[in-house]
Amino acid sequence: MSGSYFTELQPFYRAVAMREIDRQTCTARGISEYELMCEAGQAAFHVLANQWPEARHILVLCGTGNNGGDGWVLARLAYDAGYDCRVALFGDPSRIAGTARIAHDAWRDSTTATYSKAESLSTGELEAESCDIVIDALTGIGLSGPPRDAFVELVTLINASPVPVLSLDVPSGVNADTGAIVGASVHAETTVTFIAHKPGLLTGAAVNHVGRLVLADLGAPPAVFESVPGVGFRISADAAGGLPARSKNDHKGHFGHVLVIGGNRGMGGAALLAAGAALRSGAGLVSLATRPEHVTAALVRHPELMVTGLDDTAALPALCDGKSVIVIGPGLGQDEWAQQCLRHAVAAGLPLVCDADALNVIAENAVTIPSEIPWIVTPHPGEASRLAGVATAEIESDRVSWAVTLAERYAAVVVLKGAGTVIASPSKDDQTCICVGGNPGMATGGMGDVLAGLTGALVAQGLSLMEASALGVAIHARAGDLAWKRYGVGLTATDVADGLGVDL
Repeated sequence: MSGSYFTELQPFYRAVAMREIDRQTCTARGISEYELMCEAGQAAFHVLANQWPEARHILVLCGTGNNGGDGWVLARLAYDAGYDCRVALFGDPSRIAGTARIAHDAWRDSTTATYSKAESLSTGELEAESCDIVIDALTGIGLSGPPRDAFVELVTLINASPVPVLSLDVPSGVNADTGAIVGASVHAETTVTFIAHKPGLLTGAAVNHVGRLVLADLGAPPAVFESVPGVGFRISADAAGGLPARSKNDHKGHFGHVLVIGGNRGMGGAALLAAGAALRSGAGLVSLATRPEHVTAALVRHPELMVTGLDDTAALPALCDGKSVIVIGPGLGQDEWAQQCLRHAVAAGLPLVCDADALNVIAENAVTIPSEIPWIVTPHPGEASRLAGVATAEIESDRVSWAVTLAERYAAVVVLKGAGTVIASPSKDDQTCICVGGNPGMATGGMGDVLAGLTGALVAQGLSLMEASALGVAIHARAGDLAWKRYGVGLTATDVADGLGVDL
């Protein structure tokens, strides 16, 4: 995917690649690993001083690895700046080695204070009366294996405290690669991550633990990122651009024709939301094929739609003729009518956006999509689990990997919805994307239908499947964030759909 529709694409890397980036950054800049660690500690200290200017009493929790080394640097800087700074070490001090040992010794030589054992911390030491902020430098990207009971107890103590937490690089207990929580994880108010983003901080369960995410690039040269392959790009709702400016003599035929198929008995609203979103997203024409009982409601709500009441699916081939893209699934159901609708949609040979029940029909092998059909699938984790044949928890344990796996298995662009939606392509030329944006108010019925209609409209207007998916997710999130400001938890899918055209 090109960056044509985004003002910024930020790469993200797994832990193994991050270690290589660290090494190459030191080489390219002609500095030592310890000097880079000092810059990380300085960047974190800067965030601390700016976000909590009134804080004077700091508790730094250090592990025995390099993340702990970042903590020793911050503790030294805080002490030199006149803070009341206490340090507690988790683990065996004899295991502090290499660069972390240098950082530890520099802290030791700068102060008369000694560290305590983190395993022995009491609740009172984490009360607001004795501590203004906790620095989490326990594990970072070095987390491996199941946690010890003592670690879980310490994290539980930290999370029960009212004192805010600043995590260095990665909240301890979060798997930086997957976003899974390993036993227990610190709930940070802010996380300062170093050099580049990690996928585990952008999606999955970890988003509840990261808090505000700050990237400190530590002056890593662009050539370093070019030489180390990344997993993909972080895209943000704020960095999403819009569609190209329209010419004064453009007409509706220039912007494609979307056909939405869905709205089985009792589920007409879903298809109507998708069709309405396609209208609001710039499609030149939008048709809707739905059960006859939904026709009147559709025309009353959106007289711009061309609506066909459909009991006999034999009429679908003619309806598909001349369309640019088919959006199928919202309110489709899984009965014989639904299956026949999907078969006709596939037979048309047009690009498809498959959502909701279309995915369930496919997962049951009731309809097969030929490999030559260009298509997008937009599953939530439950639908993804059915497509993959695994438990939903398995999908959520590594959302990026499963999105890529499904894209390869089905030869489709996959939009794995959720907090930190993942967009993956079967093409090796496209980088996986994770979108940061959206809000909990969007956890309501119809949001996926709106996204499906929006995505279909972008395909109709000439965007590639990957571009339409990534931009669609980002614009959907941004419209959701604007609706959140106005309606809060009472926002609806219609509120989001109504804001799409302005964002595009």
